[in-house]
Amino acid sequence: MTDLLLRSQRTDAASPYDPPRDTPALVLAWIKRARESQIRHYTMADRLTRCGRRLGLAVIGITAATGTSAFLSLVATVVSPDVRVVIGMTSLSAAVLASLQTFLRYGERAELHRRAGAQYGAVRRRLEAIHAADPCVHDPCVIDAVRDELDHIAQTAPHLPRVVASKH
Repeated sequence: MTDLLLRSQRTDAASPYDPPRDTPALVLAWIKRARESQIRHYTMADRLTRCGRRLGLAVIGITAATGTSAFLSLVATVVSPDVRVVIGMTSLSAAVLASLQTFLRYGERAELHRRAGAQYGAVRRRLEAIHAADPCVHDPCVIDAVRDELDHIAQTAPHLPRVVASKH
């Protein structure tokens, strides 16, 4: 029942799912899915890298501004209470952003998606070689091994949000 529900959510009413009926069609379907997964994981890796870079630059900027203003407030003899509040708020902002940077692990998550994209790319190239070979030579053991490899990648790859999954 769950499989039917998932299948109906992933396909629209105009194009119902039609499973491949022979090995060459199966290989072509796997090539398409592997390529889509490869692109989606690389897209997500790029997105996470950009987010991590932006957050890191914000932390650097705010920390530098806070440090400079704190140093200047020590040197200046008369510092207004408003300036002290601003320095305190920027210091708090820097701490919050640095905590978010650690918690969100953008770099680590980007690397996991990059690795999944590379794995899908390797399987896609293998499938393309199988597809390019004589259809009479398609060895069921090779097809089973590729299926097992695709299953393993799908189980170990990080989750893709619906936004990334539906764009491509």
